[in-house]
Amino acid sequence: MNEQYYGDDAVIDAAKHYGYKGPIDPIARRIIHEEGFVNGTYLDSKGIPTEGIGVADPKLRGKPWFTEVLPIYQQQAQTATKGFEKLTVEQQGAITSMAYRSDWGPKTRGHLNKGNLKAAAKEYLDHDEYRKGKAKGATNAQKAISRRMLENARDLDPEVKA
Repeated sequence: MNEQYYGDDAVIDAAKHYGYKGPIDPIARRIIHEEGFVNGTYLDSKGIPTEGIGVADPKLRGKPWFTEVLPIYQQQAQTATKGFEKLTVEQQGAITSMAYRSDWGPKTRGHLNKGNLKAAAKEYLDHDEYRKGKAKGATNAQKAISRRMLENARDLDPEVKA
């Protein structure tokens, strides 16, 4: 099995792997910190073949992450969210993370489309993956997903209840 990297080590190794020499923006850094980096293919927590920085879509595997993969999800986040460009980088990062993991449901996207971050945060946590990570006997992967989802929700609304 290929070694998995987290935190700043993941950012450094991912940039080397993809030959990326530009500045690493905070949203890219956030996604890499959340996903980690594996130099190769592995099975994710759902058993899906995945590579690099959590890339599970077969059409995107093998593509340069910084210049071809991440921009797809940044565009999805921007298109889905009213006033995206006026949000803080933390809020933009949270919404891009939701797009990247595809764990935002249609109701969450509907609230984002109206610019209602408070309602989006609450709805986002009404999700099976979030609940599984909070349940007794949750795996470490499920707990990590739940923590990331709560962080995303709190970046949209610091008062959201866990």
